[in-house]
Amino acid sequence: MDVKEITAVNNRVLDVDLTSGEISVIQVSEEDRRLYLGGKGLALKLVFDRIKPEVDPLGPENLLAVMSGPAAGTPAPAGGRFCVVSKSPLTGIFASSFVGGRFGLSLKKAGFDGILVRGKAPKPVMICVDDGEAVIEEAGENWGMDTYEFQEKNKARGDWLAAGPAGENLVRYAVLLSGRRVAGRCGMGAVMGSKNLKGISAKGSAKIRPADPVLFKKAVQVAQKKVKAHEITGKRLRELGTPQNVNTYGTTAIMPVRNYSRASFEKREEICAETLRDRHFLKNHGCVGCPIQCSRTGNFNGQELVSPEYETICLMGSNLLIGDLVKIAGFNDRLNRLGMDTISCGNTLGFAMELTEKGLLDSGLSFGDAEAVDAILDDIAFRRGLGNDLAEGVRSMARKYGGEDFAIHVKGLEMAAYDPRGCVGQGLGYATANAGASHLSGSTHAVEVESYLNAHDNKGKAEFVQFMQDLTDAVNSAIFCIQTEYPFLEQNPIYQYTPKPVLSFFMQTFPGLAVGTTDLSDYCNLLAGLFGRKIKRRQFYEIGERIFNLERLMNVREGVSKKDDTLPKRILNEVREDNAPPIQLEVMLAKYYRLRGWDKEGKPGKKVLKRLGIQA
Repeated sequence: MDVKEITAVNNRVLDVDLTSGEISVIQVSEEDRRLYLGGKGLALKLVFDRIKPEVDPLGPENLLAVMSGPAAGTPAPAGGRFCVVSKSPLTGIFASSFVGGRFGLSLKKAGFDGILVRGKAPKPVMICVDDGEAVIEEAGENWGMDTYEFQEKNKARGDWLAAGPAGENLVRYAVLLSGRRVAGRCGMGAVMGSKNLKGISAKGSAKIRPADPVLFKKAVQVAQKKVKAHEITGKRLRELGTPQNVNTYGTTAIMPVRNYSRASFEKREEICAETLRDRHFLKNHGCVGCPIQCSRTGNFNGQELVSPEYETICLMGSNLLIGDLVKIAGFNDRLNRLGMDTISCGNTLGFAMELTEKGLLDSGLSFGDAEAVDAILDDIAFRRGLGNDLAEGVRSMARKYGGEDFAIHVKGLEMAAYDPRGCVGQGLGYATANAGASHLSGSTHAVEVESYLNAHDNKGKAEFVQFMQDLTDAVNSAIFCIQTEYPFLEQNPIYQYTPKPVLSFFMQTFPGLAVGTTDLSDYCNLLAGLFGRKIKRRQFYEIGERIFNLERLMNVREGVSKKDDTLPKRILNEVREDNAPPIQLEVMLAKYYRLRGWDKEGKPGKKVLKRLGIQA
């Protein structure tokens, strides 16, 4: 097929059956596009329509969906990311992971909005897509290569989405890489490895244009101006990247320390963004087409490496009592090459260290011992010795060795680097997030730290958690980076000119009105220009609500209920040295269920499903 020009989307998804070797094309209906938009929403709907409950996440019946968004390949700010959706081998429920590499854009330019992979190849293979054509090829000697080596060797084939040795060996928190960008959570690399699939390449030459160029150009100009003007996206993220949060959250008892047992880290200044900038900065880089460029490359003892993000600095640093950026950057580089999630790995190592300290495990691991961490990473990726157990994650380790009281996970997913005892709304967000303890499912930690919502009070938390979850699912289906929520929501007269105490009072006292009147016009205007049809605020928000409820329904079919909407015992029961009051999760959860229209067990009710057009 000769693809010359695309108007926002192709409405074509590759369907590859690795068992039979058959390749076909799924035509995306106008109805699915209207209801689910693209990105996460469309990928989730394609999986929902084709998968049966209770399939083995590592079995051939599981599906792996990769999907770009309508904004990919256009000047829309931070619109070039893509997502991966599957049933997670770590949690046993459905999940999504997002990445900013070039693969999604190249697949779109090759004539396909996404690819759905099913079955299992009899031997290791690669899928190669080139301007409308797709073939399955043997992976041969590529099997066993690390992610960087593999992509470099095969760069002539196009841009890649690739698994490393951890994915090949079915480490349950294995990741996928596109360039140096990582689809980092929920074990998508293991799903690819279980299918004997080393990677997918894409190369395309089509040009992408909006349906309404005049409207789109105007919307882009407004959006870019807001991105540049906002303090976070226009300055701090570019100057400091996500590690800006180390000092922000390290001084507010949110950054994880010593397997989430402490409120502060004495070596915080040694691993903060300012130290990273002053001692190690080389250059900025970022997701394809993004003006923010929030990532960076650094010099670490003479090696040019990708600088670690906030999550990695915390989970492979403060959480393990390691305060050395050179060591943390080395861990990050090794984990990226092996193809493992730094968040889940850091949590699992921290749990193993505390198990060892309490006499429940003989691991040789201890808090602060960077050499022992460095020595065991390959063992995890290749499932050697104790590494075989560590490759299963915290929940599995707790079932085998004990330590449930300090096992830090929700629904099997290890917790991201925001301790809810310092921001209780984030606790409700973790407990109810469809994937588990993910910070990318819509979170309130930012508005709590900024003091719009009291960090230790229940006021407004149920309303804002629901709003942020639904909004983020809509944003993740557009797809725009969630960092755009800062300028698009806040760079308007209400936020700019209303005194902060007044705004805070309004948000806490009238949270329903506050979320119901939040300005979403930038997202709506950009999408209207792309599709050539008006998209109202309510319609955009409802797309996110629909996607969130669909994923919840899919997880309910897998056995998820109220019993799973909880937090780790340590988070609920232990008081740290900051003496923060306990999280009143049950109070917030009851209100959250009512707002969502779910029953007391957390199942979406018939009325809400009917309103959203979801067939149970």
